Amino acid sequence: MKFLLIMACLTLCVASINAQICQGRPVFQLCTGGRDEGNRNGRFCGLTAQNGMWFYNSRSRRCEKMNYRGCGGNGNRYCKVEDCNRCRR
Repeated sequence: MKFLLIMACLTLCVASINAQICQGRPVFQLCTGGRDEGNRNGRFCGLTAQNGMWFYNSRSRRCEKMNYRGCGGNGNRYCKVEDCNRCRR
């Protein structure tokens, strides 16, 4: 019985951690490059597509919403507006 309880707790913990990961985050984030939503040309692009991402618009000096398509794109892509706002400094 204890084993099942421990396994259930571990499963919930792992699921919770995975839900917090932003799938479209680039390895290197840059504040330059403009809006680039990427493409859906790859076989697995749908797995990393992410709606509601942010990019820094250097002309308006604001972070704006965009939808990442899952493949390609540039490093001007953020999961949270708070992360994007670091570009304004």
